[in-house]
Amino acid sequence: MSNWQKPSKREPPKTKAELREMLTEAVRNTPSPDQASKRPVKAKKTAAGAADVD
Repeated sequence: MSNWQKPSKREPPKTKAELREMLTEAVRNTPSPDQASKRPVKAKKTAAGAADVD
């Protein structure tokens, strides 16, 4: 028989202040729609190139 380790304990729930701070940081790191439309075409070429490799 194998000895299984007990799963690690869960982190305590976040406070509202911590959640609000996380959300604020996520919004800050998310590009605005104006910036999203200016993404380089390079990403599309990479996806097409990956399809050709298969």
